Amino acid sequence: MTLLEHLKAYTDTLLPMHMPGGKRRFASDLPYQWDVTEVEGTDDLHDPEGILLEMNRRAAALWGAESSFVTVNGSTGGLLAAVRATGEGEILMGRNCHKSVYNAVTLCRRKAHYLLPHEGEILPAEVEEALEKHENITTLLITSPTYEGVISDIAAIGEICHAHGVTLIVDEAHGAHLGFSFGESAVKMGADIVVQSLHKTLPALTQTAVVHCKKSFAPAMARELAVFESSSPSYILMASADECFAFLGSEAGKNAMEEYKNNLLAVRKKLKNNLKHFRLMESPRYDIGKLVILTEGTNLSGKALADALREDYKIETEMALPHSLTAMTSVCDTEKELNAFADAVLALDKQANPAPICRMPSLSLPEQVHAPWEVRNAESTLCPLEQAVGKLSLAYLWAYPPGIPLLVPGERVEESLPQAVKYYEAAGIPLHGMQDGCLEIL
Repeated sequence: MTLLEHLKAYTDTLLPMHMPGGKRRFASDLPYQWDVTEVEGTDDLHDPEGILLEMNRRAAALWGAESSFVTVNGSTGGLLAAVRATGEGEILMGRNCHKSVYNAVTLCRRKAHYLLPHEGEILPAEVEEALEKHENITTLLITSPTYEGVISDIAAIGEICHAHGVTLIVDEAHGAHLGFSFGESAVKMGADIVVQSLHKTLPALTQTAVVHCKKSFAPAMARELAVFESSSPSYILMASADECFAFLGSEAGKNAMEEYKNNLLAVRKKLKNNLKHFRLMESPRYDIGKLVILTEGTNLSGKALADALREDYKIETEMALPHSLTAMTSVCDTEKELNAFADAVLALDKQANPAPICRMPSLSLPEQVHAPWEVRNAESTLCPLEQAVGKLSLAYLWAYPPGIPLLVPGERVEESLPQAVKYYEAAGIPLHGMQDGCLEIL
């Protein structure tokens, strides 16, 4: 079967409760005949003076940014550029940052300090403590909202950063819809640079993203985006981004976003009032567009729930972890489809039974002996994970999705890691970085 044949078969069968936000139904007329290059009238993304400059200005006006740049290699390219654009000083980052941030830190050879999130949230008090402890930190980079929708207090964190002369970058890849009937974006909450994936939660094609920044960072961002982004950007992708901006700025788009929010609130209420065994994840600062079902204390893992939804109800979800399931919604999900998901979860909830809670072994922050780039070309050997305890890893060990590392090159393997790996594997969670149960060590 070819990829095209598989895509045709897949799109005819499953209800997408996952990315991208267009949900395969956003009305668009983007054809092959529009796949052009930089010719008269189409402008140049890396030196925009005409139609693409206006596209960037439309994005800035929508989110209230001082400067904005559309990109066509996702938030990954934006984050790589942002880390490089903010200099060479030490960087403070959430341990739950995406793998692209770790790659950026390695490429730019910046010394990293980590903040452990509390149920996904980065706490302002711990930012303050870290900045007072490490005086050479010049940049803070955090993820908000997280894959599961947890939002940190960006306003408070921004005030702390700026009091210390530190630049705040927010990876808002999963929050491009914020500000459109859904709370406020980090753009208006004090962040200096905000990176958003349009395609994750808005109707735009995969790989479309936008970077917003203060004017003082605009020259550096333009320079670094030209480094990390293709010199042949897709005009179809850029047209998709601009079409998304037109939708968000229109009365029809505003009404659609408000209707989407109301449908979500109704479905969340329905789940919250009727779930007996599962729970709906919520917190004071939370993106309601993420429907996260917690299965802890039941006989079903997140993976088992995802499999049942796929096999019995033809619903494909975004991410399954040992005790949770994440469904990604967007303005393109209708009331009928949101209720179909809720009804399926409620039906499976009735089939669930209480079970002892089996928690993942607690993982502390590993000892950082070397920076990742310092061991990049070091001689290595493969070692069974159980025998690697106490040794220095030369590999990343990722739980993917969401792409958050359990182990970073140059860190010492802690005693609880083998147990955590067994726990993830037993729950069917993909782990990247090992070879036949062996870890690459110094």
